Amino acid sequence: MLSDDQRRLSTVASKVVRFVLNGREVVLTVDLGRSLLHVLREDLDLTGTKQACDCEGECGACTVLLDGEAVRSCLTPIAKVDGRRVVTIEGLGSPERLHPLQQAFIDHGAVQCGFCTPGVILSAVALLDREPDPSREQIIEALEGNLCRCTGYLKIVEAVEAAAAVTRGEADTGPPEQAVIGGSQVRIDALEKVTGSARYAEDIKMPGLLHAALVRSPYVHARILGIDPAPALQRPGVLRVLTAADIPGPNTLRGYSRDEPLLNQVGGTVRMVGDAVAMVLAETPELASAAAETVRVDYEPLPSISDPVEAMGPGAVPLYPQGNVLGTYAIVHGDLETAEAADAIDGGLVLEAHYNTPYLEHSALERETVLSYWDKEGRLTVVGGHQEPHWARDWTARMLGLPPEQVRVIVPPMGGAFGGKQDPWPLMAAGLAAYHAPERRPVRLTYSRRESFDASPKRHPYRMHYRIGARPDGTLITLRLRIVANTGAYDADGHYIPQYASVAGCGPYRWQAVDARAWSVYTNGPKSGQMRGFGTPQATLGLECSLDELAGRLGIDPLELRLSNAIDDETVTCLGYPVAETIGYRECLEAVRPRYREALSAVSEWNASAPAGYRRGVGLAGMWYRFGKPGPITCEAEAELGLDGTIRCYCSAPDYGQGTATVMAQLAAEALGVPRDSLTLVNADTALTPDSGIQGASRSTYWVGGAVVQAATHLRNRILGTAAEMLNQHPEGLSLNAEAVVGCGGAALYLREIAAEMERIGQSRRVMGVFAPQLGPDFRRDSHSEFLPFFTTGVHVAEVEVNRNTGQVRVLRIVAAHDVGRAINPQGVEVQVEGAVLMSMGATLMEEYIPGLTTGFSDYYLPTIRCTPEIEVIAVEVPSRWGPKGAKGLGEAATLATAPAILNGIHNAVGARVRELPATPERVLTAIRATRRGR
Repeated sequence: MLSDDQRRLSTVASKVVRFVLNGREVVLTVDLGRSLLHVLREDLDLTGTKQACDCEGECGACTVLLDGEAVRSCLTPIAKVDGRRVVTIEGLGSPERLHPLQQAFIDHGAVQCGFCTPGVILSAVALLDREPDPSREQIIEALEGNLCRCTGYLKIVEAVEAAAAVTRGEADTGPPEQAVIGGSQVRIDALEKVTGSARYAEDIKMPGLLHAALVRSPYVHARILGIDPAPALQRPGVLRVLTAADIPGPNTLRGYSRDEPLLNQVGGTVRMVGDAVAMVLAETPELASAAAETVRVDYEPLPSISDPVEAMGPGAVPLYPQGNVLGTYAIVHGDLETAEAADAIDGGLVLEAHYNTPYLEHSALERETVLSYWDKEGRLTVVGGHQEPHWARDWTARMLGLPPEQVRVIVPPMGGAFGGKQDPWPLMAAGLAAYHAPERRPVRLTYSRRESFDASPKRHPYRMHYRIGARPDGTLITLRLRIVANTGAYDADGHYIPQYASVAGCGPYRWQAVDARAWSVYTNGPKSGQMRGFGTPQATLGLECSLDELAGRLGIDPLELRLSNAIDDETVTCLGYPVAETIGYRECLEAVRPRYREALSAVSEWNASAPAGYRRGVGLAGMWYRFGKPGPITCEAEAELGLDGTIRCYCSAPDYGQGTATVMAQLAAEALGVPRDSLTLVNADTALTPDSGIQGASRSTYWVGGAVVQAATHLRNRILGTAAEMLNQHPEGLSLNAEAVVGCGGAALYLREIAAEMERIGQSRRVMGVFAPQLGPDFRRDSHSEFLPFFTTGVHVAEVEVNRNTGQVRVLRIVAAHDVGRAINPQGVEVQVEGAVLMSMGATLMEEYIPGLTTGFSDYYLPTIRCTPEIEVIAVEVPSRWGPKGAKGLGEAATLATAPAILNGIHNAVGARVRELPATPERVLTAIRATRRGR
C-alpha cells in the first residue's frame, strides 16, 4: 500500500537523489515515488531491511535510521531521503566488531528466526542514542511498533538493558563458558541474523529473475466456467499465464491434502476465497500483480456453508461427492454407562461444559516466498521455507511428471513457521513456474500479506462439549467428549485432527471410562492446517477449563484435583496402554506449587484493597502433548569426515527460529568429543541430506537429534578405529580433537591423514545413524498404529487482572513448568517457552481470523512488547528413556496450557466463565453481566 506522499510522487519523473548510506555517499537516479525500502532492497541489495506487512507500517521489520531517528522505510519515499543520512543493519557493525546491541542480542538469546531482528535492533539503537540509561518503560515504548512472533520479547528487553550498560561504559563480562550439553550455547546462526547477512528466500538475487503472481478466487464457492488469459498476455512485460492445463503431471496435493488441486481448472469448483486459478509470470512483481488482475475468469456462484455442525446435517450443501465429513476418531475406554451409573449411586457429580475456539493465523513475519530455477545439473531447484523438504520435493516432482532426483528442495533461513510451512502449495507452484519459464529463467513467488491471510492454512476452529463425572473427593470417573473441527475447504492433513483432538481432550489423567469422539468437517472457510500444537491447544483448553469448573463445584483446590488424578509411567491411559516415554506431570505440578501458593496469597492481599472495579485472579492448567508424527518410528542422519579433515553432519531439521540447527550441532559435538564450532552442519537440502522426517510435533530434538548422535558416534568410532590401525594402538587409548587423533606417547594423526587412509583402503568416510525408540510392550498395533505413544507434559499458572467495568484483561505473570527430559540448551528452552506463552496469550485475548474481514496486521491483533507479562520458565528434567541425552519434545507443547490458565484466572478474578475465544473485553464483560444476572 502506498503512503499519501508516495501517491503524490508516483507521477514524478526519475530524478537524482544523493544521501549518505552507512557512512558512504550514494547517488541514484530513481523514481521519486518509490519507497526507501524498495530502493534499499532492490537497487542496493541491502536485504537486512525486511518487509513483513503490505507496506502499511504495521510490523516494524523495515525499520532503518534516518538522521538517527528510527523510521519505517516502507512508508518513506526515496525523495525524502535526499541530502540525509541513512543507516541500515549492514552499516551498524561488522562480524569482527559488533555493535553492543548486536552482541547483546546474541548473548541473551534475543534472536530466533531473525526476521524482525534488524528492525528491532535499529529501533533500540535510536533509543540508546538519545537515552543511554533507559527505563524498562522507555524500552517498551521505543520497541512497541516492532512485531516479533518468536521470542516473547523478554529476551529482547534483557538484551537492550545489557547493551545500554555497555554503552555507558559498564563492564561487560560476556557470555559465560557453557557446557556443550546442558549449557546455554549461543545460536550458530545468530551472527548472520544480527548483521543482516542472512539470506531468506526473498533476499536471494539471480540474473534474469522473473516474478509470479496468482489469480485467486473472490468467491467462497463457485464453478469455473472459463479462464481467458489474453488481457494479461497483452500487457508489456508479461511472459506467460499458466493454468491447470499447463500442469504436466497430476494436479493434486494428495499425500498432504486430498482433493486439493494446485490450480483449479475450467469446469472445476473453487471452495474458498483465495483458491488459485492461474499464475502470471512477468518481469517485475508489479507487472505480474497488475496482469493477474486482468485475467478474466467466469464464475458461477454456488451455495456455500460456513458452519461445520450444519455441514454435517443431511440437508447440507455437499462440498465433495463423499460428503462433508473428512475424518472421525473415537476413544472408547471402559464402560461409560456402567461407570456413570455407579458414580451416580456413590453421590458423584456430573459437570457439562462447552467451549469454542476460532480460526487463527500463523502470522510468521516472513510471507510465503519461494525461488525456483534450473541448476547446472539440470535439476529443478526450489528454494523456500518448508518443514519437510523431502516431502515437498516428492510432491513437486509428481506434479511435474519428473523423477524425484530431478527436483531439489533447499530450505534457506526462514522467518518463522509455526506449522504454516508444512503446506507444500507455494513450493509446488513455484516449481511449476520455473518449469515453464521462458529460457529457463529463475522465478520468485512472494505472497502479499493479504494473500497470506486469505490463502494460507489456519488453526482449526473447534466446538467442544464435555461431560465429566467425578466422586465427591475429586476422583475422576467418566469423560464424555464431543468435538467438531472446522477443516475449511480442503484437507491439509485435517483427517488427523480428530485423533489429536480426542487424545488431547483426555489429558494426562486417570479415567475409569472414556467415550471421546471427534469429527473434522469441510466448509467453505479457509483451509485449516497445521499450527503450533496441531489440534491439541483447543481440546486442552476445553478440558482444563472444565476441570477447573469441576474443582469449583466440588470445593477442591484445582492443583490438588489434578495431582490426585495424574497419570504416571505405569498408568494404563485412556488409550489402553501406558505411554512409551517417562511422564513428568506430577513433577511439573509440584514444581509450580510454591509459585501457585504465593500467587494466591498475593492476589488475595491485593484484592483486599484493590482499586474500584479491578480484581485479580490466579488460574492453573496442565497438559499432555503427543510428540512425534504419524509414520515411520525411525529417523536418519549422517556424518562424514572430509578429505580436508573437516567433520560434517547431515540431517533435515529445518530451523525456522526454534534453534534446531544449534541443538543438532551441540549433540554432534558432544558425541564426537570435539568443539561445536569445529564441525559443520549441513541441513535441509534434498540433494545433500537424508530424509529425517517432518519437523513438527516437537520431534526435532528427540528424533533427529537421536539420529545425529547415532551418526556422530559411529563416525567417531570409525575415525578412532582407523587411527588405531595406523598407529598400532588400541582405540580406547586414543582421543579425538578438532584436528587430530592423539595416542599414547604423544603419537598423533591429523584428521586429513586418517581420511586419506580411509579413502585408500576403500572405507566409507560417511556413515549413517538411525534412531529407533521403543514403543513399549503394551502398545497395540491396531488400526491407528501410526499414532505414537510418546507424550510430554507441563503446567502453567497465570496471574491476571480484570477491569470489571470494561472487561479488559491484563496478564501479569505466567509460570510455565515443562518436563523437557533434559535441557540440551537451557536458554533455548526459555526462549521457546516464552515465545509460546506470548503466542498463546494472543490467541486467548485478541487473535481471531474472521473470513472476509481480516486482511492483515492492521486488523489481526498480535501481542506487542507492551503486552508481555512476566514469564518464569521452569525446566523440569525427568530424563527420557530413549531420547538423546534424555531429551524430550517441547516447542509445540509449550503453547497448550497458557490459554486455559488465563481463562481460569479470569473466572477466579470475577466469577465469570468465558467460553469462547478470544476473551475480548466485550466477551468478558458479557460473561460478567450474565453472572450478575445469575445466568
